[in-house]
Amino acid sequence: MAGINGSPEEILRRSPCASLEENLDCLRAVFRMPQNKDIVLHRFPVCGFGACAAFIDGISSSDEIAASVIRPCVTEKAPDENLKSEDRLRHIGESILYACQVSEADTFADVARDMLNGLCALFADGCAGALLIDTRDLPHRAVSHTNNESVVLGSQEGFVESLRTNISLVRKHLHSPALVTEMIPVGSKNRLNAALLYVDGVTDPKIVAEARRRLRSVSLANVSGTGQIQQLIEDYPFSLFPQLLQTERPDRTAAGLAEGQFAILADNSPYALLAPSTLFHFIHASDDTFMRWQYGTFIRVIRSLGILLSLFLPGLYIALTQFHTHLLPMNLLTSIAEARSNVPFPVIGEILVMEFSFFLINEAGTRIPSQIGSALGIVGALILGQAAVSASIISPMLIIIVALTGLGNFVVPSYNFSLAMELYRLLLLLMGALFGLYGIVMGAILLISSVCHLRSFGAPYVAPFAPWRPHNPDLILRLPLWLQRLPMFYAARSAGKERRS
Repeated sequence: MAGINGSPEEILRRSPCASLEENLDCLRAVFRMPQNKDIVLHRFPVCGFGACAAFIDGISSSDEIAASVIRPCVTEKAPDENLKSEDRLRHIGESILYACQVSEADTFADVARDMLNGLCALFADGCAGALLIDTRDLPHRAVSHTNNESVVLGSQEGFVESLRTNISLVRKHLHSPALVTEMIPVGSKNRLNAALLYVDGVTDPKIVAEARRRLRSVSLANVSGTGQIQQLIEDYPFSLFPQLLQTERPDRTAAGLAEGQFAILADNSPYALLAPSTLFHFIHASDDTFMRWQYGTFIRVIRSLGILLSLFLPGLYIALTQFHTHLLPMNLLTSIAEARSNVPFPVIGEILVMEFSFFLINEAGTRIPSQIGSALGIVGALILGQAAVSASIISPMLIIIVALTGLGNFVVPSYNFSLAMELYRLLLLLMGALFGLYGIVMGAILLISSVCHLRSFGAPYVAPFAPWRPHNPDLILRLPLWLQRLPMFYAARSAGKERRS
């Protein structure tokens, strides 16, 4: 340690030298030893010279290192006397080790990065360089049901926090030798392992190149998962609508890859990002494809009506009751007036209080333990709502409006998209309270304009509807599968010939 000059950051840029002791001193400096107690440096003889296996306890498999690295090395007979010292590592990697994946490290930064990912680094005396041996044993939970994208039909498997497991789940659903997995570390200090997946010949190479460029250009020091990656690479960060589809389902990821999308997976994140994504990707559910086309169409129509109800119902209610009462039937207008006769607040105040209460109950039900989440929903919806009506704070009609609005918002399959709908609903509510139906129309025009302006990695957000592109009958109405032979408009041109054939 006394002979090592330079800070740990400077040492990371160096290459391992021919001195085993100096290399180990560099590792000790990089990993802050002896304060750091989970770094293991195991020295042993091999073929008459010294070697050392360096790994991190807990994320590397000690049994695998003992069986695949140390035992074959210490039992190996002396090699040919003509073997040069600089060829020792090559000889060990090619002729002695039992490991399946062995690579060479150019710098100590490579050694440190791969050790932190669970690999074992092997140094040999008299040989510059190091071998990186795949002995990973990272702890992760088993594959289980999805939490946020539950389906009635179709696969029930969901992603986990292990990148290798998630890639294998995608390959389980998409059996294609053209499926490419590129490993791209993201971040400047805390290098998060990310994988860019695409199908060669189906995904547009220009889109893949742009995705690769954006991932490599991420300069944030610490990136913890796909949620941060999504914010750093999307086209319009100030838009309320998400431009990358976030999914926890391997089957949906595989279906998107087959249609010409690319996927981004990352360590420590049980979600995949799919792009290019359009508006219709966010309102389609995974089990739509597994249903007969009549059922799938019916469910999508119900879902679309629920989204429109969630967006416009509160704004229309306040606009009609405040500005355009002549458009309501007399019996309905009389009923609303009688229900509000004892309410001391204006309609806008009632709606805002109920909306805030609904958001509060929803957020509380999400954060508290699942065992009492359903009980909280019942207490919030029934007891508080009934108490507010009995106290003449809220009118019964408004309880119905807010309940229908919440149910309509819950039918959106994408959680991120549903949050965007909630924010736009508040905007339309304020526009209706200020300008009546004219405000609703202006808000709708603003909403449509903003959506039409968006692009996801160059793909128009509301295509193939606007701008019009040739497409399958699978937007809102879902016709039989044998009629769906066209590729997505953003796929590579060669994919169209293969799809039609």
